[in-house]
Amino acid sequence: MKELKIKNIYQNAFETFKVFETIPFEISGILIENQTSTIWQILNHLIIWQKFHIEELNNIEKNIKFNESKSWISEIIPKDILEWKTKISEFENQIEIIKNIVETLNFKDEKINEKMKIIQNSSTHLSFHLGEIILIGRQKNKYPQPSEMNEFLK
Repeated sequence: MKELKIKNIYQNAFETFKVFETIPFEISGILIENQTSTIWQILNHLIIWQKFHIEELNNIEKNIKFNESKSWISEIIPKDILEWKTKISEFENQIEIIKNIVETLNFKDEKINEKMKIIQNSSTHLSFHLGEIILIGRQKNKYPQPSEMNEFLK
């Protein structure tokens, strides 16, 4: 029987569907009707959230608390394209850090259950907010429609 590996469980859990390769700076601060956050605010929230999860995974023995309300910035738009690109790079680096942490996880680790819960939480949270960003992008015709996704993701 083939050995179950944690990295296989989370193989595509941090797929970003080319969101930040596609969404242009010009719509990063647009607030869509009935939407509570801009793409810029969501991106920054994800960075703060992922920073927390990375810290939590690296310090599993500590009971680190997270304040959800403090993870949302008030600025609705980046000050310039450089700030936009810098934050995207920070976000992508965090995704790589999390993927690397997943690569090192081991079922023999006595804290594996806690770590896997954190990874699952992080993945689910990421998916939720990427969905918001994709919806905004589609509403502005800046992200492929569902029928175009297979070709787009090739």
